[in-house]
Amino acid sequence: MKLLAVVALTLALNAAAFLPAHAPPRSITSLPLEEPAIENDSAAAYGQYDEVWRVHTQRKDIALTFDDGPYPFYTPLLLHVLGRSQVHATFFLVGRSAQEFPELVSRIVASGDELGNHTFNHVALTKLPDAQIQYQILADGTFLQQFTNQPISLFRPPHGRFNLHVMTIAHELGYHTIFWSDSPNDVKDIPPALIVRRVVSDAGPGGIILLHSGQYRTIEALPVIIDRLRTQGYRFVTVSQLLDDAPDSSDR
Repeated sequence: MKLLAVVALTLALNAAAFLPAHAPPRSITSLPLEEPAIENDSAAAYGQYDEVWRVHTQRKDIALTFDDGPYPFYTPLLLHVLGRSQVHATFFLVGRSAQEFPELVSRIVASGDELGNHTFNHVALTKLPDAQIQYQILADGTFLQQFTNQPISLFRPPHGRFNLHVMTIAHELGYHTIFWSDSPNDVKDIPPALIVRRVVSDAGPGGIILLHSGQYRTIEALPVIIDRLRTQGYRFVTVSQLLDDAPDSSDR
């Protein structure tokens, strides 16, 4: 019992270290265990818990998103490809990696790309108690905020794993939980050509493409993805830009 008390105290102190001094304490409500709906099919971009899978729009805008990292080798290559193609993307960063390589976070921001919250330790949130879910989101968001000078508002749970606890806590902390409408499963050992085919075949107006930062095959596929979607008339935007054009954005 003493050991558990020490662990709980350490967790609380670590969480407090990442919070700004003016941040008020937040209370997390008692949450049911049922899973939320898998996808919002209404005309609105946002679900009940501010979750987003795609934006329903006639405009051929689409968002590239990259999970994990930053990584010393892969992130600069990604930024080079994006910069050469004059495309901005949204990077969902892991706090521990951002803390280890802060210069790469600065480069992402300086390139005009967007930061999103991917938790501090990249753990499966559905296996954690509410206090630790809150800590993982708060710690990452607070660390990343120093690079943007404004609160981080986009969150993606690691591996896309979620339940009502995760969704509601993220919502209470002021986040839009961003999922995706288009994923080539690029963490698998598949050739770049297959990554391209999967992304292009699933693309649609208002789509959110899930890719990963630490995959060289993805970097090889990226210029072709950009060229083919541009040929089809798509314009690449960040997730925030996509949400700004959402049908219900004026209410948010």
